[in-house]
Amino acid sequence: MANDQGGINDLFDFTFTKFITPTVIRIVYILVIVFAAIGWLAAVIGGFTSSVGAGFGALIFATLGALIGILMWRVLLELTMVIFKIKDNTEKIAGE
Repeated sequence: MANDQGGINDLFDFTFTKFITPTVIRIVYILVIVFAAIGWLAAVIGGFTSSVGAGFGALIFATLGALIGILMWRVLLELTMVIFKIKDNTEKIAGE
């Protein structure tokens, strides 16, 4: 029997009737953005600590790196969500 309350109880659902991945993906994406921002800030501060030229280089390349990293993670997480949407639509078609 599925637990409709959600939360921590879903972690111990050994029948896997409720998937927690769609909920966790939102948290993962927020963490990706936070860690990308921290990495960007560390690279820029480190670059400007070294020299002004290295700081501007770090500003450009760290920004590009952070944006590309966030984009790659977003695509990966969206692909994961697509798999769950396929599962949901397949269940509707099967009449479950």
